This record gives sequence, structure tokens and C-alpha cells, in this order.
Amino acid sequence: MPSEALAEDGSHNNCTIGCRGFRWYFERTPMALIIDKRLPAFAFLKREQVFEISTERAEKQDIRPLEIGILNLMPSAAVERTEVQLLRLLGNSPLQIRPTFLYFDTHKSRSKQGHFDAFYRTIHEVKERGLDGLIITGANLEEQAFEDVHYWKELTKFFDWARERITSTIFSCWASQAKLYYQYAIAPHKYKTKQFGIFLHQVHHESNSPFVAGMDDEVFIPHSRWRGVELKDIAAHKDFEILIESKKVGPHLIVGRSGREIYVQGHPEYYRNDIAEEYFRDKAGGIAINRPTNYFPEGDETKTPLKNWGANGQVFYANWINWVYQTTNVDVKKPLMD
Repeated sequence: MPSEALAEDGSHNNCTIGCRGFRWYFERTPMALIIDKRLPAFAFLKREQVFEISTERAEKQDIRPLEIGILNLMPSAAVERTEVQLLRLLGNSPLQIRPTFLYFDTHKSRSKQGHFDAFYRTIHEVKERGLDGLIITGANLEEQAFEDVHYWKELTKFFDWARERITSTIFSCWASQAKLYYQYAIAPHKYKTKQFGIFLHQVHHESNSPFVAGMDDEVFIPHSRWRGVELKDIAAHKDFEILIESKKVGPHLIVGRSGREIYVQGHPEYYRNDIAEEYFRDKAGGIAINRPTNYFPEGDETKTPLKNWGANGQVFYANWINWVYQTTNVDVKKPLMD
């Protein structure tokens, strides 16, 4: 690694985005994800030209990579797709990142456990090693009461640990509802029709938040949910700040505890055809489903959907990674810089 990118003691905490050395490195050198090449997602990342680096090469570079955990709660059919989507977003950074997929210690998957055993670490293992940042995905559990979810107790214990030990956690879709319900007693509202499609949102740049720096004033974001938290519920808590919201589907990006908790109700990680596949699957299965809003060109289901949300999603994740980098401690077991 070029010497200009490091502080004299070699630690990444003493050189922020604004320093000359790191800016030089940022502008000239694409960094990469440190991932196991046996992971099925690796082949997809190569085709999409997402930067990756071998473990052997990473160990020769004089820098501690950011340790980012991903608790993947998606149903078995979507597990590997979600892996690719999130790795693609994390790979859009000049920093060296080591993503770690993790799963529960006691709860076991009935159909995907072999994959988890091969490529994931248990929560216990991750706690022993430590993390800088964490992403907890959504789950197909909107019809269940939170307390009835079979891994609820294990999940909430992990919530408690992450709150104290991780620099920043992104709670996505169902996970955001679960965390807000558990920690703040904010219950999600059930909708008569599914919030489904691509919706225009306003970005609150007047907040001067680093998480929306560089984003457009208005952004499109996919949503696919039967319930969610509403503006009035969030506004009642002074510790929360709404950074992105829609007049039609409510708040999308909510920040709590000055950046240590990030709540995301939409799906900036979605591929172009994700909503179409969900829509046609439900139609074929005889499930009542409303046509996705602002998705099919001219409302024609035979036409290829226009993807108009990807770039701003990339900006958000890059901003989050940079914030974690500047805020975390050089000791991965400590959440904040000394």
C-alpha cells in the first residue's frame, strides 16, 4: 500500500478522507473485497467486475481491512442473490473490506444449512473476532408477530450486543421493523395494499448528513412490503433523523444514535428484474398482488423495466463505509475511535 495513504504508525484511524495521503490513494487505487473464492457469489462478482482481492495479497498490504458482517435473514431461495447484491454495493469503495456472512448459533436452516456451514460464521465466532460494521437483511416474515419468529430471542440478543460493540449497523426492511419494535416499541403499520414498485423520494440535504452526501435531491427507490413504520412514529423520538422520505410510502432512510443505527425501509440493492420476478411469481401462484408502481414502461408488463435507482444506492453504501472507516477504532473489538 502506498505510504502516503497511512499515518506514521500505520493505523487507518489517523488518516481521514480529508488528508492529502488518503485523497491521493482514493483517486488512484481501486480497493477490493476480501472474499472466499469458493463462495458461489464470487463468479457473479467477477462478471460484474466488482473488485476483489485474494486473502494472500491482502495480508501483504499494510492496512487493517474494515470488518463488515452480514446477517442474512432472507429465505433460502434468495440467500445467494442477496449475497451478490450486498457484496456488489460494498465493493464500490476505495477501502479494503473483509465481509463476513454470519448466521445463528442455535437456529438451523432446513434447506440451506450446508451453504451456511461452508461459507458463514456463527454469531459466537463473530463476537469473538469483532466487527466494525454490520448489515442485517430483510426477511419474509411480515405475516408473523415478532415474538413468534423462531429465532426472535437469538436475534434480539444479537441486537443488544451490536448496539454496544459495533460502530454502525444497517437494518434493512424487515430487520428495521424488528429493531424499532424491540428497542423503541415502534410497531409497524399494516397496509391494505402492498407498497410495491419504484417511488420518488426527497433527500434532506439540509441535514448536512454524511450518509446522503453526493446524492441527488430526488431519488427513486424500490419498495416491496406490506407494512412499515410511518413518519409520525419516528418524529416522536428525538434521537431519530429522517434523511430520505417519500410522500407516498413514507420514510426510507432513518438515522439513529448519530449514525450508529441506520434504518432502511426500501431496497436500493435490488436488481432490475427483482420486482418483476416477485410480481409474476405471485400472479402465477394465485396470490393477490397489485401491479408495481412506476416500474413497467407505460404499464406494459412485457417491456423491460428501467433501472433508475442503482447509482444513488451505490452512493449511500459508499458514504456509510467511509463513515464507519472514519469513526471506528483501530481495535476491531472497540466500536469508536479513542
